[in-house]
Amino acid sequence: MNIFCSWDLVNMDQAQLDDIGDTLGVSYKVIDNLTDGKKTYSAHVVLTNNSSKQTIKYGDWAIYLCHLRMIEPAHLPHSTNHDIPEAGMRFTHVNGCLFKLSPTKNFKALKKGDKVKIPFKAQSFSVAKSDLMPNWYLIVPKLRPVLIKSTTGEDMSFVEPFDTEEAWKRFDYGLKDGSTRYDHYNPYNLQERFDRHKCPESGPLGTTVIPTPLKMVTCEGDSVHITANQWVIYADDQLENERRYLSNILGLSCDNSKQAQHKIHLQLSSSLQILDQPACDESYTLSVKSDSDITITAKAPVGIFYGVQSLIGIISKDSTVPQCEISDKPRYGYRGMHLDVSRNFHPKAQVLKLLDVMATYKLNKFHFHLTDDEGWRLEIPGLEELIEVGAKRGHVNRSDLTSLLPLLGSGPWFDSSGTGFYSVSDYREILQYAQQRHIEVIPEIDMPGHSHAAIRSMKARHKKFMDLKDKKKAEEYLLTDLDQDCKHGSHSVQMFSENAMNPGLESTYKFAKKIVTEVQKMHEGIQPLKMFHFGGDEVPYEAWEGSPACLRLIESEEVKAMENLMEYFVTRTADVIAKCGLDVGAWQDGIIPDESDLLPIKRLANNNYKVVMSQGTHLYFDHPYEPDPEERGLYWACRFLDSRKCFTFMPDNLYANCDVRLTGEPLAKDYIKRHKDDHDDLKRPENIVGMQGQLWTELVRTWDQMDSMIFPRLLCVAERAWHRADWEAEQDQDKREDGQARDWGRFANILGSKELERLDRMGVAYHLPPPGAHCSLEECKIELNAAYPGLPIFYSLDEGTTWTRYTEKIDTVQDKDIYLITKSVDEKRCSRRVIMKKPKV
Repeated sequence: MNIFCSWDLVNMDQAQLDDIGDTLGVSYKVIDNLTDGKKTYSAHVVLTNNSSKQTIKYGDWAIYLCHLRMIEPAHLPHSTNHDIPEAGMRFTHVNGCLFKLSPTKNFKALKKGDKVKIPFKAQSFSVAKSDLMPNWYLIVPKLRPVLIKSTTGEDMSFVEPFDTEEAWKRFDYGLKDGSTRYDHYNPYNLQERFDRHKCPESGPLGTTVIPTPLKMVTCEGDSVHITANQWVIYADDQLENERRYLSNILGLSCDNSKQAQHKIHLQLSSSLQILDQPACDESYTLSVKSDSDITITAKAPVGIFYGVQSLIGIISKDSTVPQCEISDKPRYGYRGMHLDVSRNFHPKAQVLKLLDVMATYKLNKFHFHLTDDEGWRLEIPGLEELIEVGAKRGHVNRSDLTSLLPLLGSGPWFDSSGTGFYSVSDYREILQYAQQRHIEVIPEIDMPGHSHAAIRSMKARHKKFMDLKDKKKAEEYLLTDLDQDCKHGSHSVQMFSENAMNPGLESTYKFAKKIVTEVQKMHEGIQPLKMFHFGGDEVPYEAWEGSPACLRLIESEEVKAMENLMEYFVTRTADVIAKCGLDVGAWQDGIIPDESDLLPIKRLANNNYKVVMSQGTHLYFDHPYEPDPEERGLYWACRFLDSRKCFTFMPDNLYANCDVRLTGEPLAKDYIKRHKDDHDDLKRPENIVGMQGQLWTELVRTWDQMDSMIFPRLLCVAERAWHRADWEAEQDQDKREDGQARDWGRFANILGSKELERLDRMGVAYHLPPPGAHCSLEECKIELNAAYPGLPIFYSLDEGTTWTRYTEKIDTVQDKDIYLITKSVDEKRCSRRVIMKKPKV
């Protein structure tokens, strides 16, 4: 016999709450992005009582959820909450992306099978399933929080399909000049994907190295076969690190005194030239001849290391090496990858794997984004609160200073990607690993904005020492006026209050100095710190308007006005860093705010700043690979960013990269020329020092998701940062695009036939685009293709029960859907499924 009871404050116990968590149905549906222009979109949440035991009534209960867009922006966050009368529910903004959904007195009881629909508006637009966060949870006072099972897991099955134009398009509104801004993007159909996958025939690939060497000549003749009993590694004394690295890969002895029939000789030469030009430290030559030894020559150990990577890259599965001569040097001295571990923590092992792949493809800068609003990820001796409070996310009262809130869908417990940090020993191990691979680690501690985790941690420190009656120590590293946030509400782009360090407090600069000096100590004896990156971006300046400390600073006339506070902070912080003997790194908008991507690059370079290219449109890996709601990624800089777009980026010719508007509408040639003529030319190109791929991890909670967002796009960045393609200098657009297409065809074939298999062996879960398909009515045949020729394609005629590998055109099948997937080279992983609906002959 079933026993029914009411779910309310009076008789709720933990078992009943657990039952509701297991059975409550949640669905989220985006209805319309278009009606309100770009201001808001409409959506609804449906709650369904699937419990066979309980009726859900009004009471002191709440659902907590993370939502990337401000809910009901006409009311929140300035009002305390906003009611949805027809549903009897109330939204409250907690902080950041965390919202509370609770019943009002108008809530109607839900018996078994009953539903309540909660319609609402949210800021801007939402066109992808990954915009939503998992792990919604239930709270009842004095009971343990309970996850709502229907919202857990990475399949995000509680998010309804984006199956209409109103759902998958972002905007449709008029401009002041009478024109219309309309989103031209649609999800690819199978034919469109097939056409995008097509690329010119590359011909025989022969011996290949990625990134492409400056000069490589493959010689005719017998290959060299490397065996452990016949080969040994000889190396100059200064090359012990490189010798051991190669020995570990090939399993060869590295004893200079050992006699062997053949040797791989690693040698330094101060007089080395590359194509009749003096070599730089990263230059190398590699010589493989059938009748003699293999020789790698460089000016410095780092050049030897890159020669070693090229040698490893041309060794086949049967340990043979083709005869060849390589002379090589990099295009840029800075070839980087940025990883955010604050939004979602990624453990040391995953970082080490990333460093391994970076080394394989001759990337040499690791920009380590260690702190942000959502987490502080590095132990700092003497400031233990930064990891005791700032490195944990879980459900606490907002006033509780024991941890951060469960932001970005990390759930109520401290066992998710919301929690974690690197100890000093972890960080030093990462440094050692990077140093052995000639990768410089550039730590970033983001300030003054994006500092919620630091601010909360230092508030906890303040409370601890005030409880001990030690006021001086309590205020030593305080980052905000303690009462200012209550008096003046302000929110960052990511909807945070309590987000910006206070530039009017001396303790802010003491904190900055403490962090810089402690991080500098961590680098000692392994890799001396050269550059400290302080972020400086996306600061909500209005946060300082109600600050007594900032007002005192202005009254003293040390700062002229509120709008000068950021400049004051940057100057003082840069001075702290410089006095430690370090170079200063910052984001563009920390120095020149509110500008487009192109103009500040030229202005900064022409004013003798060193600039690293990291454009959102081509180098931000948090964007999706396709304009499809099923693809993970944000779309603030562009609707999608596939590997080909990364590959065809032209850092020397920025305006040539301008192809479409944010809407997807093609840009006319005269429009680009007209805007290019409006600005000064780049007068000091030598100050463009390199390129960097970026991964921000708001949507990246697992190891595989991290790998998928980075790879294989990072290989394309490695190619462009090391090798300048001939087509980049072509002024005729049609000829340039033809050259791009042919070169991409070559590169895509190398990925599919060779490099992705290497990534499989390294345990990298690279992204797998689904197949394209072309149905020929004349032939009654279906042709399939992959983004990277050589990747296995499979199809199913029984809704995915059995799969057949695609080897040749297949017959059309009437009255059957055909399911299609691409698999990794090792066939252990597959892309998302796409379906060819019942072909008609």
